[in-house]
Amino acid sequence: MVEAIMGMQTAQIQSAYSTALMKRSMDDAESQAISLINDMIASVPAPAQYTFDVRA
Repeated sequence: MVEAIMGMQTAQIQSAYSTALMKRSMDDAESQAISLINDMIASVPAPAQYTFDVRA
C-alpha cells in the first residue's frame, strides 16, 4: 500500500516537473519572439511626416 502511494507521488512529481519545464521553455520562446518582433519594428524606418508632390 505504501509503495503504491509512493509510486503515485513520484509520478505526480515527475509530471509537475515536466510541466514546469515545458512552461519555462514556452516562456523563453515567447520572450525571444517578442524580442525579435521589437527588433524588426525598430529596424523599419518611420514614414515621412510630409509628402510633397514634385510634379506640380
